[in-house]
Amino acid sequence: MLFISKHHNKDRQRMITLYQFPPAFGLANASPFCMKVEAYCALAKIDYQNKYTTSSSKMPLGKLPSAHINGQLIADSSLIINELEKQFKIEDTLTPNGHAHGYLLQILCEEQLYWALVYSRWLDDDFWPITEQTFFAKMPLLLRLIVPKLLRKRAWKNLHGQGMGRHTKQTIYGNAIIAIEHLSELLGEQDYFVSNNMTKYDCAIYPVLSNILNGNLASPLQAGVAKHDNLVSYIARCNQTCGI
Repeated sequence: MLFISKHHNKDRQRMITLYQFPPAFGLANASPFCMKVEAYCALAKIDYQNKYTTSSSKMPLGKLPSAHINGQLIADSSLIINELEKQFKIEDTLTPNGHAHGYLLQILCEEQLYWALVYSRWLDDDFWPITEQTFFAKMPLLLRLIVPKLLRKRAWKNLHGQGMGRHTKQTIYGNAIIAIEHLSELLGEQDYFVSNNMTKYDCAIYPVLSNILNGNLASPLQAGVAKHDNLVSYIARCNQTCGI
């Protein structure tokens, strides 16, 4: 396991630990949900350290990211952020309409675009070799012959259960590109989606878009984001604002 610390305030006793996957695909994290929590910590100037791991079996809910916050180990990116807001008393200046707008955009990205991203990485035969090389190239040969197939089968099961995996490749990408078009239209010439400043909703939205655009897969999803200058600029702006 690799430890990397980032310190954003002087209250060291309140520093939290983020358990998340290691960086991959040239991204801060190949999991948009891990990237979301780290982006929020950086944005809110919360002192944190990363503990990178590829195993989630001992985490609550059996998933990453998880976070150790004042003696509690919490899973699920949204629950982690909710707890951070309470523990660190983060000022909330959004209107109820802003929250509603941001929440719906977050759900669009996390429940629609995220699963299309999973499909492109794990199930699309055109890009599976890149995913396999990225995640498993350093594994011992015997494990490399077994683990990728097992995890790819799990990805198929998850996508099938979610519903998206029951559709054709053309439908999956077509629906995702429609969502990208709507996001570009809603962003327009604004810097961020629901405020003049970056918010927790941008911390959820931009990791999904960044994983699509900058994740080393020349997929239809990547082309769909790349053709919208406002989304490309938005991703760069969020990266710069968070500094992760």
